[in-house]
Amino acid sequence: PANSGDEQTENGVVLGVDLNVDGYLAVASTGAFLGNADYLNHKRDEYERRRGNLQQTGTRSAHLTIKSIGSRVARWSADYLHRVSKAIVQEAVENDCTAIAFEDLTHIRERISTASKFQQWAFRELQRHVEYKAEEYGLDVDDVAPAYTSQRCSHGECGFTHEDNRDGDEFECLKCGKDLHADYNAARNIGWRLVQHWLKSGTGR
Repeated sequence: PANSGDEQTENGVVLGVDLNVDGYLAVASTGAFLGNADYLNHKRDEYERRRGNLQQTGTRSAHLTIKSIGSRVARWSADYLHRVSKAIVQEAVENDCTAIAFEDLTHIRERISTASKFQQWAFRELQRHVEYKAEEYGLDVDDVAPAYTSQRCSHGECGFTHEDNRDGDEFECLKCGKDLHADYNAARNIGWRLVQHWLKSGTGR
């Protein structure tokens, strides 16, 4: 389920991945839009609604139904994240990447603090699946600091950073005028940041 844009990541060896609580679940620095966070959340909300109704019933059979639906939703969610993670790793392999970069989830304050416990679990689970699958292909998976990845222009040598560059799903650089999907721009910055980390620490690939 990938729609690769014709513009490849300028980092070459790193696939940057931007995770989202709504819209596309993951956007890659190659221009691939993967998974659907809204669909995942919808499934979960549906379960919570049904659970609430059954809890009010309070019978033993209602309790057993809650358990049955709960484990079915858990299995469906895990399978969905498995498929999205597989698509992320495949995107990295097809584009000859040697590493996959995510934002460090422990440092994302604003987005994660407003995310539900379920979404936080989904992000962690998705990353865990990616790490496991990436190992099979000898790919590294690393975290980068998330600060300003959504405000920085990822185009060429520009790098102009300003909060007004981004407006919802739209990113338009106030300096160079580059116009692209905001999550795609963020994903490119995440990949770029890992490359910068390598250069500083002298651990290039």
